[in-house]
Amino acid sequence: MRPLFPYCLNVHPGENLADIRTAIDRHTLAVKAHVAPEASYPVGLRLSASAAEELAGKTELEAFAGFLARRDLFVTGINGFPYGAFHNTTVKASVYAPDWATRERLNYTGRLATILAALLPEGETGNLSTVPLGYKKSGCPPSEPSVYVRTLSVLAEFLHQLHQETNREIVLALEPEPDCLLENTNEAIAWFEDQFLFEGSRWLSRNNRRTRDEAETLLRKHVGLCLDTCHFAVAFEDPLTALIRFESACIRVARVQLSAAVRITVSEESLHRLTAFIDPVYLHQTKILLPRGEIISLPDLSVDTLKAAGQREGCELRTHFHIPLFFADDGVLGSTRTDLTPDFFAHVQEQKYPLEIETYTFDVLPPALRSASVVDSLIREYEWIGKTAGWNDGRPTGN
Repeated sequence: MRPLFPYCLNVHPGENLADIRTAIDRHTLAVKAHVAPEASYPVGLRLSASAAEELAGKTELEAFAGFLARRDLFVTGINGFPYGAFHNTTVKASVYAPDWATRERLNYTGRLATILAALLPEGETGNLSTVPLGYKKSGCPPSEPSVYVRTLSVLAEFLHQLHQETNREIVLALEPEPDCLLENTNEAIAWFEDQFLFEGSRWLSRNNRRTRDEAETLLRKHVGLCLDTCHFAVAFEDPLTALIRFESACIRVARVQLSAAVRITVSEESLHRLTAFIDPVYLHQTKILLPRGEIISLPDLSVDTLKAAGQREGCELRTHFHIPLFFADDGVLGSTRTDLTPDFFAHVQEQKYPLEIETYTFDVLPPALRSASVVDSLIREYEWIGKTAGWNDGRPTGN
């Protein structure tokens, strides 16, 4: 049957609970009316640290659960990547702070897990997407690798206890992203195998609390990856190949985010077109593939980036700017949506990976790529996915 999957609410401004409720009533219900008019519809919740604080009390959490139930909505995942404000302000590299070397990130994510466990139906599995450890280019050296391992091991043990107490299984999904400590398939697999599983299982088995094998099983169960197809495309990686490699390494893929990046062949015209994508809000890591396979990394999309790219005429450039999946190549601007093939969707469906549409850039899209409304844009993305995947009209109504 056609899978039922959400879009991420990080497309809507909403740093507090009142704004989230408004976005759901104004936008999510309109999308549901098209995508799943007669079925319960999943919400890809996004909670900032302040919004999560609002839901810390039992009364507030029960009220929010009732709010969702009355609208025939349910939550199976939370975007726990941005800790602070995500709209109408300069976000850029601050989106990675606090990172996984800090108690703030640990406490925030634990609170999200508690919220998700309360919203999930009993016996169900949910996921929390999060920062891929931290940002490589923060201006200061990253913390010792053991710090990240220790903090994430603490979170994994908390999720294990939460599962035992509530019968809700929650998986933390580290989301590899360009220029972060986990950037691509090679880095993610190496970190899991050489650091996290080795050091984490040793730490969780100290004092004979459990065997090393039991500790590793716990870590593999509760810590995995979120594969964002835009991020992997910017790294010039094929998402289907990445999924197969993660499966071979027995790394859990807890969520697949469907999104696309801008791609161009460098020319005077294409670089001119890219100026419309320069914005003061989000970080748009940019990479250029050279003829012999070397990849040049530029930290953001800026005037200086375009000048540097001008020296690489004829090469392919990709930038971390999420564009709607329905946008097709226009002869100058291209999209990495071509990576999302029928084979990719067939594999995702076969493996029953949780899916989510994530195009959070609606408010900063150039006018030529923007639909009449965010609801119209989301509906068109669902329709493109349905058509490409062979799910008929793109209106997923079953599991």
